Amino acid sequence: MTQRSAPVITPLTATERRVLEEISLGHAPAVGSSNLKMAPGTFNRHSTQIGHKLQARKPTLKVQMGFVSGELPLPEPLSAPVPFDEQERLLWQAHALHHTAAAIAKHARIDQFDLAGATARLMAKAGAGNEAHLIRLGHAYGVLTTTDVPTPSPT
Repeated sequence: MTQRSAPVITPLTATERRVLEEISLGHAPAVGSSNLKMAPGTFNRHSTQIGHKLQARKPTLKVQMGFVSGELPLPEPLSAPVPFDEQERLLWQAHALHHTAAAIAKHARIDQFDLAGATARLMAKAGAGNEAHLIRLGHAYGVLTTTDVPTPSPT
């Protein structure tokens, strides 16, 4: 796993932590906002603010930075439904660390044009509803750690 120094973050509010939890569970904004009894626009504004505070634009990186920073409690450990090979683990880590498809593909050592298919297969195998949920499951299955620190999102 790759270890980098943690970027400086601003602490989240209690509401922002609940929004980030919904994101990590793979809930779309409409579902997450309904679960938290807030308007979708309010949910999206909180999500944007989370991104600013955690220096992460993508939902996957928001979730990873939430775990790295301790703003999001780590999920309970789960037994993986199936074994994951080294290539799948590398792709998983790439999604937790990088902002662009090109950087994810390079880290995972796959062709960028194969990235969508490889990611879809990994999500199906892991039981993830979306890529943000994949990051949560990566921690639950012990594939990802809090030493996997993404670089801040480019401005």
